[in-house]
Amino acid sequence: MKSWASKLYNLWELTRSSLFYVPVIISLMFIGGILLVFRLELSYTEYVEKLDFLYAGSTEDAKTILQTILSALITMTTLVISITMVVLSLSASQLGPRLIKTFMSSRRTQIYIGVFFGSIALTLTLLILLHDQSTFEQPPRLTISCSFLLTFINLFVLLGYVNHVARSGIADTIIERVTQELEHSLARLTSNAKDRPQPSSAPSIPEELAQQKRDIYSACSGYIQNIQYPALLDLAAKHDLLINLECRAGDYLFSGQKIGTIFPKNHAHADTELNVVGCIDIGSNKTGAQDLEYSIRHLAEIGLRALSPGINDNFTAITVLDKLSAVLSKALDKDLPQHIYHDEQDKLRLIGKSATKTDIVHSALSQIRDAGKTKPDILLHLIELIGKISAPLKSQEAKQALAQQVAFIKQHIRDNFHNKEEETYLLNALEKYSI
Repeated sequence: MKSWASKLYNLWELTRSSLFYVPVIISLMFIGGILLVFRLELSYTEYVEKLDFLYAGSTEDAKTILQTILSALITMTTLVISITMVVLSLSASQLGPRLIKTFMSSRRTQIYIGVFFGSIALTLTLLILLHDQSTFEQPPRLTISCSFLLTFINLFVLLGYVNHVARSGIADTIIERVTQELEHSLARLTSNAKDRPQPSSAPSIPEELAQQKRDIYSACSGYIQNIQYPALLDLAAKHDLLINLECRAGDYLFSGQKIGTIFPKNHAHADTELNVVGCIDIGSNKTGAQDLEYSIRHLAEIGLRALSPGINDNFTAITVLDKLSAVLSKALDKDLPQHIYHDEQDKLRLIGKSATKTDIVHSALSQIRDAGKTKPDILLHLIELIGKISAPLKSQEAKQALAQQVAFIKQHIRDNFHNKEEETYLLNALEKYSI
């Protein structure tokens, strides 16, 4: 079940950023809604006739008005798509092309676009119904009035969408959205880690098995999106194997690359190797299904772009560092998932490669630190960030990773600010936080 849940979540990660599915669902709902209203009106005509405020014109007049409305809605939807493309282009150039997914995965964006497409589908459906006048003796007043009301509502939906797009184009909004995704990913991926005993180090291969190995290789090229660890555990227990994986979610594999080893080799047949490879889902893009650093890299990319010579926006980079500090303070004192599994008899069956706290610190800070090594305000903010994070930390691994970043910062100070005024206050900041 856990294996299927992991695959389903990976599929959800791949589809939720699409602008196709939600608009299609909303369009179908609108079509179904107008057909239902039309059906109810035919069944309860005597009650509808008592409503004096409904449409009172002829069928031909209604068709003429609806044709005009349909043309206007198509024009409005074209405008919406144009606005969306402009925002996506700006986001790609200023904040990074991979952040387009963040904008497209916004449920509000998908709903807005779905309302516009649904309105077109509804109006077109109603025109088709009105074309066959043999199904009713008089114009369906309630159905036509509902269509007119929806058109009026669309004016305010357009206003709301423009406001939403304008806010979405602000760097702080994108940063906050990526941070929320990162916190959600961190909570999801570490939720089960504390329920499982965490080994202090990766277990070693038993000596009696070390010489009886069979290497396994990737059958195709691409990024690892998801590894079905429960399925691999069942496979290893069934065939009395020990599987050692040398890759993890987020890694790029090329065809023929070694991805792991099976012990002992006399228990591992060709079909067993195929089954192991089949438990590793590979695609053309990275996803956050199991990759703990996925959203961290997105957040760091915004900071890198902000510090590029073409943009040179230190304030956006500082905002990114603030968000990263909040995330790191939570992540570095948590038990990260360790993909080491035993069977019911407590026999070691699967050793997977896991992300470490050093990896997280490196992904979050190293590139921004290097890009801002000549900017005293960025280095000062990094010093303050590391000082505040490291003080309450209990994890020695995390402290060592942060200490390594401090060593690099000291080297940047010597290289770029020696005998300058900036050197003094940067060194004073290091002394203040005792790092």
